[in-house]
Amino acid sequence: MINKNIDIESLLEQLGQRLKNARLARNESQELFAQRLSLTRQSYSKMEKGSPQTLIGNWLAASSILGRLDDWKDVLAEKEDLFAKFEKKSSKRQRAGGKRKRKT
Repeated sequence: MINKNIDIESLLEQLGQRLKNARLARNESQELFAQRLSLTRQSYSKMEKGSPQTLIGNWLAASSILGRLDDWKDVLAEKEDLFAKFEKKSSKRQRAGGKRKRKT
């Protein structure tokens, strides 16, 4: 359990650092970016530091402002199981009866 917490903290810190880098690349202050997110500068600062209390909606809003909202579509997407896909494709439903006669 402890390792999972460390992993989560590290991931949030990395996410915050990426957000900070993207903001700086746009030459925007924390105050301005926070206003665009309808946050206080202090709340936004915590977001850049990787605070686990940051709402997911704020991350999505920030991603939208930065033009990176599409990056979130795969976050909880189902994993594609190629074996199951093959099984499903190869086990097509068989008809219950024999050949049907065509009416002419």
